[in-house]
Amino acid sequence: ADPRVGGRLALWARRLMGEALSQSQRVVADRDALSTMLVGGVADGFDLAEVGKMFSRITEAHTKRMAALGLAA
Repeated sequence: ADPRVGGRLALWARRLMGEALSQSQRVVADRDALSTMLVGGVADGFDLAEVGKMFSRITEAHTKRMAALGLAA
């Protein structure tokens, strides 16, 4: 990343990540059927451990993208 804007880009990306996690949490809390689909369930309801794994996958992918761009996650 361009050193002149790297800090601002990293901050912006972290804010986007925070918003993505926040919205994901709202979906999990408000939409059981959608939550079940997102975590790969087939029955009504969902496993909170699977939700945690989904958030971990989102965070890990973000960290890898940031590293590839030379930005601090």
